[in-house]
Amino acid sequence: MKRTIARAMLTTAALALSAISALAADKITLMYTASAPNLAAFVAKDQGFFEKRGLDVDLKLAQNGSVIVTALVSGSAHIGIPTPVVVFQAIDNGVDLQAIASTNVFPDPSAAGLVAGKDSGIKGPKDLADKKIGVPGVGGLLDVVMREWVDRNGGDSSKINIVEITLPQSADILKAGQVDGVASVDPFASRAVESAGGILIGNYLDIIPDGTVASIYTVTTDWASAHKKEVADFQAALDEALGYIKTHDKEARDSLAKYTTLPPPVVANLKFPNFSTHLDPEKSFTFWNELAKKRGLITKDVDLQAFTVRYPGE
Repeated sequence: MKRTIARAMLTTAALALSAISALAADKITLMYTASAPNLAAFVAKDQGFFEKRGLDVDLKLAQNGSVIVTALVSGSAHIGIPTPVVVFQAIDNGVDLQAIASTNVFPDPSAAGLVAGKDSGIKGPKDLADKKIGVPGVGGLLDVVMREWVDRNGGDSSKINIVEITLPQSADILKAGQVDGVASVDPFASRAVESAGGILIGNYLDIIPDGTVASIYTVTTDWASAHKKEVADFQAALDEALGYIKTHDKEARDSLAKYTTLPPPVVANLKFPNFSTHLDPEKSFTFWNELAKKRGLITKDVDLQAFTVRYPGE
């Protein structure tokens, strides 16, 4: 009898442990940066759009986009929101990654560009030689596009002293004179102008073709293959969130302030990005493929068809 009871207790314990493990496995960690384009994920979390589809999504803030791919590979995050050039470099180095959705596309109404310090002597791209410029992630979107913009407009990006910063630091380090300029986007670019006396000398994002994606919800190929239903449900939740944002401005801005820790007055005056979640392999990524090769970041084209996980029915 004692053996039977003990066996039953062990069986019950094993089942309980299995249940706990299953619950832990079902939790999805989403790693993001503090930027407005990621708003659909914030809203989907706060309004229960993930939950109603059985997704237990935990949002984890990253200091900058350069750490997100590492987190995906290590398993400390299941979904991340880096920029395409960062992902393409990882793929070129043998990491199997796929994109399941986008955050926003160009053209974008958000203010962005190179903000120069008022005493930096920088008036245009030709003045950047030997200047210290802060970028939110070396090899990331803003860094790579800014360098291309400089070279297209008479400057020499190879002579710029690039240092890595986080976007929320833009105004503070510019005001303190720690850098001569910052490659930034709103709301951080506007704050660098308004509170630090910076001068916006050009919007380098203007070189990006319409329809090109800005950042992407990214997963490992293995995770996508093993979680097809979760991927489809995640995509659907993002779409529902975009619909909600259009008709619930206050609630959306509350979520933005919550997950980015931006002051409510800043969030209240922020222009929302050109949100878009669905991906088209060629239209979304061709510019990044070509630019990454041109800048020597990748050695060969990324297979855009294999890289893109389309929405169900597309």
